[in-house]
Amino acid sequence: MSRLKFLLLFCFAYPVMAIAQRATRDFEIEMPKEKVPGSLYHSIEYIDSRPDTSNMGIVQLGAFNKKARVVPVIPFDRQLKKLLDVLAGGEQGNDTLLFQLRQLSFAEITGAMSEKGYCYLRAALYHKKEDAYRFVNEIDTVLLVKSMDVTKALFRNGSKLLAGFIADNLLKPSSGEIIYSGTEVAGIDSVEKRKLNVYNVDAYAEGVYKSYESFASQAPDHVNMEVTVKRDTISSLKVQREDGKMEKIKSKDLYAVVYRGKIFIATDYGYYPVEKINDDFLFTGKAKVAASAGDMIAAGVFFGIIGSLIAENSANATFEMKIDHINGGFIRLREVKSY
Repeated sequence: MSRLKFLLLFCFAYPVMAIAQRATRDFEIEMPKEKVPGSLYHSIEYIDSRPDTSNMGIVQLGAFNKKARVVPVIPFDRQLKKLLDVLAGGEQGNDTLLFQLRQLSFAEITGAMSEKGYCYLRAALYHKKEDAYRFVNEIDTVLLVKSMDVTKALFRNGSKLLAGFIADNLLKPSSGEIIYSGTEVAGIDSVEKRKLNVYNVDAYAEGVYKSYESFASQAPDHVNMEVTVKRDTISSLKVQREDGKMEKIKSKDLYAVVYRGKIFIATDYGYYPVEKINDDFLFTGKAKVAASAGDMIAAGVFFGIIGSLIAENSANATFEMKIDHINGGFIRLREVKSY
């Protein structure tokens, strides 16, 4: 190929590749037909507390399943205001509702005969009164949709999930028992962590933890154990049974181990040392990706591991991960390349 032809081909192909890498798909909330007469709220405010605000996940487009990031064309706060107006239908009170979005992620998996779409929604509602925010309700769930062409159905059902969450709470007053300042709402992660023992101790309770709940409360399920360490991590572990005998236990059956003051997270691939940095527990390792909703331990586990690159087939790659303080899931932060 001559240099001129190569340059012409490159000049043509580069913009096409760049456009493909930047491909996006709009998401707009479908307005419901049902009304909520007598809504307590006449206006809605919005705070985006998602770890990544650049997109709402990734869907697949066309016959070749080209990946596209979900990026709303109409700003999400404007969509929420329109949604409230449609739901209330002009019959609403005088109060203000605050919608805090903590996660909204769409993702798709292509199977042999069909596609599976997932929508993960984590959000909270507050009744705003002067400078105080009174907790109303929250949602933390995953929606599963199966179809031959799942994107439209996924967006439609995701819209229903979001609109339904708001509609179900327009007649619900705040209890008044949980009140936050604006600063506390903006830093809600820190507020929640202050209620968990593991985020507020200098020394961790020695032992074996079978669940995130026991780890978060620092109440080990086993304290009598035999640990073998190789290359700075746990290579084998035995715990004492009720009859006094020591029994070997697999990492996939545990959540974490604290040994000699050090935390080790337990996965299907073994144990990984954990560090606490800036009020977060971080580790570098592998984690198996669940392929169906039935395999999910929690919503955060599924979307934390898969992240927005669900179709990259990188289930066995190594990542820097953060423990989700709400459900103990592993939030994938970045891939660690091995050379």
